[in-house]
Amino acid sequence: MPRSSSTSWVLPASREVPALGALSARDRARRTGLPMLPLVGAPVLPMPEHVREAVLRAMDKPDPRDSRGLPELRSAIAAELGPDIDPERRLLVTHGAQHGLSLVLRTVLEPGDEVLVPTPAYFFDGAIRESGAVPAYVPSREDWSFDLDGMAAAITSRTRALLLCNPVNPTGYLPDAETVAAVVGLAARHGLVVISDDSWRQFAFDQNEHHPIERLSGQWPYLITVTSLSKYYALATWRIGYVLAPPEIVDAMERRLQWEAVCCGAVAQYAATAALTGPREWLDRELATYQRKRDLVCDGLAASGLPAPVRPGGGAFLLADCGRLGGTPEDIDRALLRNGITAIPGADLHAPETHVRLTFGAAEPVLEALVSAVKQAVEEA
Repeated sequence: MPRSSSTSWVLPASREVPALGALSARDRARRTGLPMLPLVGAPVLPMPEHVREAVLRAMDKPDPRDSRGLPELRSAIAAELGPDIDPERRLLVTHGAQHGLSLVLRTVLEPGDEVLVPTPAYFFDGAIRESGAVPAYVPSREDWSFDLDGMAAAITSRTRALLLCNPVNPTGYLPDAETVAAVVGLAARHGLVVISDDSWRQFAFDQNEHHPIERLSGQWPYLITVTSLSKYYALATWRIGYVLAPPEIVDAMERRLQWEAVCCGAVAQYAATAALTGPREWLDRELATYQRKRDLVCDGLAASGLPAPVRPGGGAFLLADCGRLGGTPEDIDRALLRNGITAIPGADLHAPETHVRLTFGAAEPVLEALVSAVKQAVEEA
């Protein structure tokens, strides 16, 4: 029987998904009506001339509609990743890492599967549940390093995949080569897919190196890397990323992408190709400032009266213990917002409720203002 015109449509409860945590934080800030510090993670840079020229040329070209992504972009990505990457069979261009992750999860998981996620963790919950699977969270150690014994103990007959960030958003933990090998070894012993979000892989500090899971594909082939070009390449407004996966998984994801989007926009892909193949000075200059920014914020938080945070090994974010600002997460959030600070509550990231995620990618004067605002909040408390 058709619905009458007066009947309202209501989504089934099983289809309701919470908003992405970062967007919820911005909504809370807007509702205060107060000015907020322009805190960002990824670089916000004007596009250099070679990228602008590529975009202008692209607007006069026919739309190639290649659902795997422009061949020249995939070739540039493969050249970046290493000589053994087949750009035709192993790469799929996506509308950013969030889209790529959604495609991966909906392709490799089935309803009822479990996904191990070390915590604190990025906003993976909604994407996992949209695939029909359920997350199984495994707390990390006090220094935010992975608890490999805890991961092993959490594996059940329903466990299908292990999902992580490298470096970890929100803690900035950068796993070393031994840890990455141990994660892949654990997956191989139990027949699990490893999915790694490497969107911040260029942001490694203290002369440490990022160790991708892909280096271990000869030992265990079921390794999938999801990446955004928004971070190091400053292409956030273009919404471009990619997935590196075994050929059969790329084939299946491509079919899914064709039905939901046909392909990614060509103009954005030409911009990304120019960024990957052109001069890098404009990017490297900005990247070189991030370790100094990290130290500015970490030292400032400790001097403000808050506990010194675990110093991130990579990325553009850290977890700060703000328990001195209030007795509940809501109190802490209000204290920060009153002082112009937008942060992600720890509970949204499966972190301690006293903690919040702060980003340190903004210009140094903004970060100095952040430290001053935190000090003011501590004094008010």
